[in-house]
Amino acid sequence: MKILNCCLMEAEYNSIPDDVWEREEEYLRFLPYIGYEKNSYDEIGLELVRRILESNPTIVADVLFMTKENIKKEFQNLKAHSFHEIFQYIPKGNADFIEVFKQHCKEQGNVDVVIVGQESSSRRNGTTGPQIAEFMHYPCITNVVDFHIENNTDIWIKRNTDEAIITATVKTPVVLIIGEAPDVRLKTPRRKDKLPFLQQLPHQKCWEKELEEEKIIFSLRQHKRNCQFISVKEWNQFLKNREGGN
Repeated sequence: MKILNCCLMEAEYNSIPDDVWEREEEYLRFLPYIGYEKNSYDEIGLELVRRILESNPTIVADVLFMTKENIKKEFQNLKAHSFHEIFQYIPKGNADFIEVFKQHCKEQGNVDVVIVGQESSSRRNGTTGPQIAEFMHYPCITNVVDFHIENNTDIWIKRNTDEAIITATVKTPVVLIIGEAPDVRLKTPRRKDKLPFLQQLPHQKCWEKELEEEKIIFSLRQHKRNCQFISVKEWNQFLKNREGGN
């Protein structure tokens, strides 16, 4: 089973003095000097997965960050907790996490379980989880505050809703949207566990939003790649012709 935690590094806006907030946009100049931390819901998801990895070493769990910040410390901590691969996409401009997620899946393949914080990593509007579920054609479960793997296909989950606490067993693949669990925070690893990873770095990639459709047709002839650049209109016509249209 393969798990993917989706994470966002965000500014600790609470560290900005109130009088600065009152001067409207002036707070922006403070941003380079304040700390950054994980979204609290993302951290809950990471800790729940860490507990699974601790009890079941056969599970593979990756982490996908979208942030411009240096995550070397986070990388070392997560590798010490037995997370498999740590990916960092560095956006240019205003990038939605869902677009980064699609690109990641295209390069790394699909996963069985996607973990997303309920505030989401797309401008904290709460839509990332449902968008991922729609893109992957996976069922989506909200307000998850605890879960563990029962076998290779089943996951026991605990949901905390306004009406009741609900437990259930669901099958993979699935998207789990993490809700509020105040007592769950990522455990700090021991220094000796981090030592093997001190000189390593996460997989980093600068990401820019791509064009709507692929504009290059590749043909392989005698192990040579020939490229033909075409317009959007020509590309759409090519697709219609391939599908038997006019």
